[in-house]
Amino acid sequence: NGMWGYRIWDQKYKSAKELIYLLVRAAGKSANLLLNIGPQPNGELPALSIERLREIGEWMSCYGETIYGTRGSEVVSRPWGTTTRKGDKIYVHILDLKDRTLFVGETARIASARMFIGGEKVAFKQLEDGVVLTLNNLPTDIDTVVELTVKQ
Repeated sequence: NGMWGYRIWDQKYKSAKELIYLLVRAAGKSANLLLNIGPQPNGELPALSIERLREIGEWMSCYGETIYGTRGSEVVSRPWGTTTRKGDKIYVHILDLKDRTLFVGETARIASARMFIGGEKVAFKQLEDGVVLTLNNLPTDIDTVVELTVKQ
């Protein structure tokens, strides 16, 4: 919610989607995200806080590889999302895209592109100043992740 501790009147809890966006964007900037959860007067955590942590945990069980141990890549975060990188993998986190085509200003030479979940190949065209991805479908998930493999 909007407080640094428990306040009974503050029931404006962020949605799981908002929290995942904060987490992904922090990772894209090589930063950490700290969630502060205050206990209720009886010492228990609020049910909504526990629910949000569970939802983030479920998301991390699928996408944790694209967050844990990564750094932000050379691509500056954009309104459509951000990127993280680990070794020869660049993870393109698509948070808000209204089109199937996406220009990513990554100058590394790309060997392959695939959907992180499911492994479906993603068409791409290497340009001098980046890569253009053409998705098979409009992104509808909270975070659609494309895994790029960099040429060695």
